[in-house]
Amino acid sequence: MQNNQSEITNTFAVSQFGECYLPSVNRNTFEKVDSTTLFDNKLKKALSTPDTLHIITGLDSGLLANYVMEHPVPSGSKYIFVELDEILSLLSIEIPAPLSDAIQVVSIDEFSTLIQSYENNLFIVKQQFKLHRSVAADGNYLDSYSWLHTQIDNAVRQAYFENSIGFTQKIFVKTQLKNVTETLRPASILRDQFRGKTCIILGGGPSLDNHAQWIKANSDNLVIIAASRIIGKLNRLAIKPNIVVSVDPQSVSFDVNKDMMSLPHDTLLVCSYHVTPQILGQWRGACLYTGPRYPWNDFAKDKNIQSIGPTVINSAMEIAREMGFSQILLSGVDFCHSQSGASHTSGTYAASLGPNLGAIMEWVETYSGEMAETPMQLLQAIGATEDLIASHTQHAHYINLSADAAKVKGIEHHPADTIVLTQIDAVQRHLLVPEVHLASDTEWMAHFTRTLKELTTARQALIQLNRKNNDALAIISKLEKERTNDRIAQLANKLENIEQSINKEHKVLASLIKFYGYYEFSHFLSTQQSDDWSQEEINKRTRIYYGAFKEMSEQLLEQVQSAIERTESRLAEYQEKVDIEALCKRWSQDKQWGRALLWQERHPQQYQQLSAAEREILTECQKTFDALFVVKEYINHSTERTAPLMDNAFKKLQVLWQQKHLLGITKMVQYTAPYIDEDPEIARLYNLALSYRYLLENQLQASLDAVLETPPADRQEEELKQIIQLSLQLNQLPLALEHYAKIVEYSDEYLPQYAHALNLSGDPQAALGVYLDYLDKYPQDIPVMLKLGIFLAQAGQIEGAISCFENVLLLDEHNQAALNYLGQLKP
Repeated sequence: MQNNQSEITNTFAVSQFGECYLPSVNRNTFEKVDSTTLFDNKLKKALSTPDTLHIITGLDSGLLANYVMEHPVPSGSKYIFVELDEILSLLSIEIPAPLSDAIQVVSIDEFSTLIQSYENNLFIVKQQFKLHRSVAADGNYLDSYSWLHTQIDNAVRQAYFENSIGFTQKIFVKTQLKNVTETLRPASILRDQFRGKTCIILGGGPSLDNHAQWIKANSDNLVIIAASRIIGKLNRLAIKPNIVVSVDPQSVSFDVNKDMMSLPHDTLLVCSYHVTPQILGQWRGACLYTGPRYPWNDFAKDKNIQSIGPTVINSAMEIAREMGFSQILLSGVDFCHSQSGASHTSGTYAASLGPNLGAIMEWVETYSGEMAETPMQLLQAIGATEDLIASHTQHAHYINLSADAAKVKGIEHHPADTIVLTQIDAVQRHLLVPEVHLASDTEWMAHFTRTLKELTTARQALIQLNRKNNDALAIISKLEKERTNDRIAQLANKLENIEQSINKEHKVLASLIKFYGYYEFSHFLSTQQSDDWSQEEINKRTRIYYGAFKEMSEQLLEQVQSAIERTESRLAEYQEKVDIEALCKRWSQDKQWGRALLWQERHPQQYQQLSAAEREILTECQKTFDALFVVKEYINHSTERTAPLMDNAFKKLQVLWQQKHLLGITKMVQYTAPYIDEDPEIARLYNLALSYRYLLENQLQASLDAVLETPPADRQEEELKQIIQLSLQLNQLPLALEHYAKIVEYSDEYLPQYAHALNLSGDPQAALGVYLDYLDKYPQDIPVMLKLGIFLAQAGQIEGAISCFENVLLLDEHNQAALNYLGQLKP
């Protein structure tokens, strides 16, 4: 007795507030409250964010689009409504011409193309977008909306990962220039110093907890290399790493590394040239850097260890390989979630958040043969790791100690107790002592002087380059007005001379600018063959090219000037007479208040000579730094487990159910099982997921028993639908009727099914009443009117049946079903 009709019908209704809507989409939502009041309460704030691409699943029968069009568009924002094809065919959304650039209504196929356009893609790669659900989509009662939102989410994620590299590389260059004052000693001094030895790389994955004791017991024969964000956890485990690795350029990286920054800086830090300056500029211990010092350096000339991404683990693996280790062990490097859904090792900030049950993930196979979920970022990291291992002819032996880690080509799995270790000798141990890598004051001052010279030279070259860009843009302005071929040829020749001059005199800087502005320069490209370009098209694209050149070189010039000022400030830290107020102002500007501590440690004698007022300024700077660590306790160090995050969990379950994804549903059962006594909502999710799993395994009675475990007061529409479906399949009609009586409160769409079930139960009078109640509300619903006609004919009420079929013909004069039935009933 399953209803296999489409979820969407072409029946419209008019609410008591005079608003037209689709009951099969919005049910009786707009009968309770008018759409404006509802949207004001639910969506107004979220949809009012400026400089944002708002992507909305569903139109709410067109009323949400009308609502957006009736309000001013926030500055710099756009709206894209993505709707199901079957609903788009029923609606007519007219967007006024003045709003046509800011508001669009599309299908999912059109959306996939639309977000690749320059204007929309810029929002995506800058992460200035928001995904919203219409009221109907958020209700989670239409499977097709669950599918649609998942498709939108996938399309946006794919667009971001495909295009973000061209935009996000700016932050690497910007951060590199901010760090030139600190990148003094290259990590290459460790190259090939540990041949034949074993290191272990520790990540933040959940498997780290399983190997902590083995690592402690064997630390004398291991070089321990750890990701910076787990230093707090390792400190609590009494595991002392030899090297800590940090690479993330985002300033938020400082927040997740606060444990490391608050502990003594007595471990050797090996960081990328683009690590966030909030870490590198405030690190008081020894540091080596990977990658090039300057963005315009030819890397072949700079023999340093490369900075490899996309994750800190990829970078740590490259450092370990370059250090010469023949055996590289991995722990907490899982590239996936655990079998219980955990994403990070316990006692870390990420682990304190609990499993995120609502996130849509990818699937990977683990060494144990199980399947596990993993986010897109880690899937990319797996690919990057495989490529890195395959690219080197001299292979180290990579071993993951965890059977629950994702399989990676080139990495084997062996249990920890099977690993054979070789002793690390005293000379090698000495290389890892942080004090060995601390620079003297003389070295620092010489470094700052060299850095100033390099930056000043680059600044002058950028100024000269920008003059050429301005000359080129002036020529383009003339070209755009010119109509004679001879004059066009002369101007084009001048442009060509400028381009040749740039490539000859500023080849390295020009390459850097194009790398830095990859995204902007990419719009100079066209799918058309250049031979087919008109002069107008040539002018347009040449302007884009030199406009990008000018904009990007000006941005770089600004970054270089800032780096010069920062370097001058660093040099001032080492002068006999220091201006504490100026130094603190610079540190505050860079959000590097921790340099107040660093300066005191490096210049204890000068500190003693400061006036009381100067000491007070320094103390205030230090207090600001200390305040960064006064945060609400976010980690529960007890053994109590953290409940999962439930946001969108039921929506994810509906997507998995729609896809008949047995593995995904089974994992959700597994993730929620430990917490069913802690939260009724988690228990409800567990029972429904378990019921779906049993149904996919064709265990109908077990499926019904599972969903009935949810108390009647907690059952919502999903449970009621499941109980009704299973009851009918198991011929338990009374149970189905009991729950039909409840589910009709959610939507009138269940009334015809309820009527049919009542008729089957031997209560035709009650069935007739339900049919009539429904058609009184929706008199144009032809399929239900046909069902009523058939019902009446079977009950012997021929006149009533004929009347029904004739009413159908008034709505659709060519309806073949009504014509056929009338032919049978009329003599």
